[in-house]
Amino acid sequence: MGPLPTLPRALDAVSERWWAATPRTRLLFGLLVAVAVVAAGVGHLAAAPYGHPTTVLVATRDLLPGERLHAQDLRRRTVPEELVPDGALTSAEGVLAAALPAGAIATDRHLGEGGWAAGLPEGRAAVAVPSERLPALTPGSRVELIAADHEGRGEVIGRDAVVLAAEVEEVWFGVDATDAVAISAAGQAGALAVIVLPP
Repeated sequence: MGPLPTLPRALDAVSERWWAATPRTRLLFGLLVAVAVVAAGVGHLAAAPYGHPTTVLVATRDLLPGERLHAQDLRRRTVPEELVPDGALTSAEGVLAAALPAGAIATDRHLGEGGWAAGLPEGRAAVAVPSERLPALTPGSRVELIAADHEGRGEVIGRDAVVLAAEVEEVWFGVDATDAVAISAAGQAGALAVIVLPP
């Protein structure tokens, strides 16, 4: 059978110390090793319960339909692979067709080339009117749009309209498509008034 192979000096020294230790010491050391192995396994599972880390792009602020994405609008974040939605974006390009709240993962379903109208449901339209005669409005506010005549009488021409954007020179409203022409005409004539509704 031949002589036993010679162990490396370091391993031989460890072996001598192991067998020189008391049974209680060897038992305690073995338990510590087992606990360390189990803890390492549990830690690995806890660190990635939903798959490997994956980098995605999330909104840095609340983004509205019609806005063109810029690099500063999105930042990179690492999330578990199984929590990444289909179509997650890899670059900040395109025009939003749907609202993208701050912290949400940007996907190709948020994009579209139809400007403000792209994110509206069927039967709705986006209308821009001059802002100079309108009060300060906040995007997301619900309003009724009134056409005023020269005698001060008013007629509701846009019910349950929504402010899509309040820019320096114009305000965009999401309105019923059948009311869009009348609202645009009243806005251009400077005869449009706004009633802000409760949320």
